[in-house]
Amino acid sequence: MPTPKWLVVARNEYRIRMNKIREIRPYFPYLVIGLLAVYVTFIAPRIVDLFIDEFLAFFLSQVAIAMVQILLFTIFFYFILLPITNTLKEVQTSQLEIFLAAPIKPSDVLLGEFLGVMPFYAIAVTLITGFFTAVMTPLGLGMIQIAITIIIFIVTFFSALWIGTVAAALLRTKFGKTARGKDIGKALALIIALPMIAIMYAFMGGGLLETLADPGTSGIVRAILGLLPSSWGAEVIFGFASNPGNIGAVGFETLTRFGGLIAFFAAVLWLGMKAANRAYSLEPTTFTASKAKPDGFFYKTVKYVGGGGSFGSLLVSVFKDYSRRLENLSKIGYIVGLLVLINIFLGGSEDLEGTLLMPQLILPLLAAFVVGEVTLRGKETLFIYKKTPSGVGRLVKARLLHGWLVVVPIAGTITAVSTILAPQTTLISMLTNTGLMMLTLAASVAFVLGLSLLNPAFSDKSGNYVLNLMIVMQGWIGLTLVSLIVFGRAFDLGMYDTMLYVTVPLSWLLGIVFLYLGKRRLSRIE
Repeated sequence: MPTPKWLVVARNEYRIRMNKIREIRPYFPYLVIGLLAVYVTFIAPRIVDLFIDEFLAFFLSQVAIAMVQILLFTIFFYFILLPITNTLKEVQTSQLEIFLAAPIKPSDVLLGEFLGVMPFYAIAVTLITGFFTAVMTPLGLGMIQIAITIIIFIVTFFSALWIGTVAAALLRTKFGKTARGKDIGKALALIIALPMIAIMYAFMGGGLLETLADPGTSGIVRAILGLLPSSWGAEVIFGFASNPGNIGAVGFETLTRFGGLIAFFAAVLWLGMKAANRAYSLEPTTFTASKAKPDGFFYKTVKYVGGGGSFGSLLVSVFKDYSRRLENLSKIGYIVGLLVLINIFLGGSEDLEGTLLMPQLILPLLAAFVVGEVTLRGKETLFIYKKTPSGVGRLVKARLLHGWLVVVPIAGTITAVSTILAPQTTLISMLTNTGLMMLTLAASVAFVLGLSLLNPAFSDKSGNYVLNLMIVMQGWIGLTLVSLIVFGRAFDLGMYDTMLYVTVPLSWLLGIVFLYLGKRRLSRIE
């Protein structure tokens, strides 16, 4: 009997991923299995024992069902997004073209991919299920009830994973045909993470528990989320918690909701395979010629800012190269969206000086996204500038000016809006906050540009690129804390004085030093 084709694809997918892991650590898979067994058997139950009174009080509270529904929906949504974001970050079609060139149906390819990655996602499912099982066990649930609870989590999360796999395949088909489509895919991969961050911030500080304590609000949430399959299992679990060891008391509810969940999984599996056969296809990447248009007012202004002439044209070229990639623009949108969510759910500072703190910690990442990609186009691009007279200096100057023109106005606008929303704002306080932040971010642009040249990354998957991002974030947080805690307390300085006399000068000192070292490194690169 021939081996099913979907099973061949699943084995291939599994072996590829496992071989990559074994290349790093040969015994890592066995270590993970051992740690999961220890977690489920010992660690999760011990954690629950420490907070058993709090967990029991939670299950008896008004907000319990709605909170679990929201939690399961969040995890369900996250499992849908995982394969989509992984696909959109790098829309590669070469491996799938090999399969689809063979006599094999697209649905077999898709099912094989899904089964091949299931063992790896099973790690996360085991962690979540093991913890919830440990929480439910002290309630006195019977073995059948515990088994059904485990199956509910497995079916719910793998249903979401299958939906995400199908959606990712269809998006890969849509965006993988053109270079522009791949760029759109990479841009979407970052932006679609914002809803998950919003939900997380709502749990952390958005007053979610207080809101759900109101019976009317809690009832509305339960009614809405109750329509979703991620909530059907929550109703079954709370039925078990209310009747531990007596599955007959909630037999009808268990049959309808648990049966409905199983039927939902079977339905989405069948529909996904049908959708794959109809829409999941791959064609060779095509390239379309772009038609150049005369520079508009914006680019003419940029050229004027660059002094006109050849350097002004170079600055315009840098701007065009950056702005034509939607992935770059999505990173700006991500940082701005992140700050907006922080102000909405975690609350903006009521202190005028405090409005400087969060932008000062987050906005350096914007500088890293804007100018940190200076080397990502490869060494060949850098060599073009090296071979021209004063090419290195002109490139560094153009990149620095480009970073200032993008980052500094955004930083100023965000800081001004945050200050205006704070109580007792005056024109002087708004201008002071905005000016200090713009000076700090201008220095961070110079620092990031120098760091990126000093430790060049020629791909966004390079370890150097990730390391640079970490250095920028951790370094700027450290600089801010050192300024406030060490110098601010030692000399009894407020936020304004600390930024003016400590943070801004130190930022510019680091920026100038790293920019000089980075320029020298670029001149010597081979």
